[in-house]
Amino acid sequence: MTYRDLDTRLLRELQRDARRSNRQLADTLGVAASTVGARLKDLEERGVIRGYRAVLDYGELGLGLVAVTRIKARGEALPRIVKSLSEHPSLTHVYEITGEFDVMVIGRFANETEMNREIKSMLGLPGIEGTNTSVVLDAPKESMDVELRME
Repeated sequence: MTYRDLDTRLLRELQRDARRSNRQLADTLGVAASTVGARLKDLEERGVIRGYRAVLDYGELGLGLVAVTRIKARGEALPRIVKSLSEHPSLTHVYEITGEFDVMVIGRFANETEMNREIKSMLGLPGIEGTNTSVVLDAPKESMDVELRME
């Protein structure tokens, strides 16, 4: 097995449960715990693994309203707008996109009043020419993980 194959298998296991010890991961993968430790260190140093975190149920935390907002921006203002939006605490995703709009953001809010206030504050950023917001009605799938395949 190549390091690339081992890394893919290791990353799959971490996607399932990142709280397992190196020993538990090693037993699952059929390698030594020191090998798992070395591969994790390499993946972290290369930036493949950027952190370990809990997966939260935001609905249970009172942040069940999800909104997707597309933003039109003047070209010269785009970098400043993206930087400002990236620092916004209610936004979980900020993307520069192609098409009719320039930026798409996804945010989580407690209610419509909070969402409306936050969207109005975004509209106040210099260089924003317009927005289009959609409220998510249902999220049959919501995950940051994609299936990793062996090459």
